[in-house]
Amino acid sequence: MGTTHLTNGCYRLHPVEWGIGEAAGCLASFALDSKLSPRGIRGSADKLADFQRSLVADGVEPSWDKA
Repeated sequence: MGTTHLTNGCYRLHPVEWGIGEAAGCLASFALDSKLSPRGIRGSADKLADFQRSLVADGVEPSWDKA
């Protein structure tokens, strides 16, 4: 993961690290099941929407905005 010296402090917080790891693991699993690369999923609006729906179905909050 690439960060700048300004954002590095935020990424070192454990909940952020855990969230990044969880997202990477979920994407890797989805990519294997879909027989696509993670980049291929990101490049397809339909596959990206499918991935995001799968996250919601697994209980992952899509946004921190509770308003």
